[in-house]
Amino acid sequence: MSRILLAWELGTGFGHLGPFLGLAPKLLERGHELHIAAREIAGAVKAVGNLPITVHQAPLCLNTYGGLQEPPLNFAEILMRYGYLDSAMLMGMIAAWRSLLRVTGADIVIADHAPTALLAARLLDLPGAVIGSPFAVPPGVHPTPNMRSWVQVPAARLMDSDSRVLATINAALPAGARPVTAIHQIFSGTARFFLGVPETDPYGPRDPADYLGLTVSATGTAVSPWPDGPGPRVFVYMHGDYRHLDATARVLAARGARILAYVLGADENTRLRLKGLGMLALSEPIDVRRTLAGADLCVTHGVGTMLAALHAGVPLLMLPKQLENFLFAFSLQRAGVGVVVHPEEANPDIAAALGKVLGDGGYARNARVLADRYGGESVGTMTDRAVACIEALAAQTAERTA
Repeated sequence: MSRILLAWELGTGFGHLGPFLGLAPKLLERGHELHIAAREIAGAVKAVGNLPITVHQAPLCLNTYGGLQEPPLNFAEILMRYGYLDSAMLMGMIAAWRSLLRVTGADIVIADHAPTALLAARLLDLPGAVIGSPFAVPPGVHPTPNMRSWVQVPAARLMDSDSRVLATINAALPAGARPVTAIHQIFSGTARFFLGVPETDPYGPRDPADYLGLTVSATGTAVSPWPDGPGPRVFVYMHGDYRHLDATARVLAARGARILAYVLGADENTRLRLKGLGMLALSEPIDVRRTLAGADLCVTHGVGTMLAALHAGVPLLMLPKQLENFLFAFSLQRAGVGVVVHPEEANPDIAAALGKVLGDGGYARNARVLADRYGGESVGTMTDRAVACIEALAAQTAERTA
């Protein structure tokens, strides 16, 4: 039996818990002790439910830093916003993570967007693994690359940003610790369980063995027949706070789409408003897998639903709300399986994007090809492979400390 710490430090939204909970039942079944150090503990406790997993508050940087260039252009500039230009703060966070690792007796850390947890594990000579979006693990190049390819960035800025963050990291490490000379070294030696497939990696393809494939996470149970009519069957999974939600509803209705929708966070008034715009939104979480099986198109913001659509061979209209999801969506647009609307456009032409993905059968063909290429391996098989790797790494710690 091993003790495993699942660490979530950066990034918002409970999607960061999904990869952990995909592994947890199998790890618990095999007798391991699980702890989650979560950025947002209220949601973590709710997500864990009755599973015997201990929830801890993740050590976090609560300071806000002014004077930083906006928007952040590479991974180093993201870290700057979370204490990685403040050596005293970073020293405190590393110390807190080390204390948490000792208290839990962790044999391995599995990190979803948790670089400081990995730094602490490195200092304690504990093995680490990363899981979740590949966005959170920059490629092995120095400096970390520009994440906004549509923005011209001087190479000197990227190098300067990495150098400043590296100086802060090394100032925060204990005396005698091995220095970090490139940001990607934070993740060196970790096992990797990336959501998606090589074609969906925003940094470009890496080792095919690093990817968990076209996984489909747990879904709701609501099922509804498709509305009658000749229009395309469109599955919509959106958030109630999306600023272009009403515009999307109007565009779909104008196209004559037969819509099955679930709008996360929508109250009864929002659902009534959407109904008036031509979008009937169900009040209960929808069974994504069964609904996508009959869909001609999926409209969504999030990575999990995008992967589920690809697993079903369904093309996508992608409306990401923030950079991480945009980069994932943009990689799918490059792969020819959907069209993405840029989150920073004030007045995006959603009608044109919809017309493009519905009017060109190539998107549907490419989505089916991707599903055929990667859909053969079951989620259970991928989970078993990840669990076996985690167990082997944790056993190394147990052998060393026995």
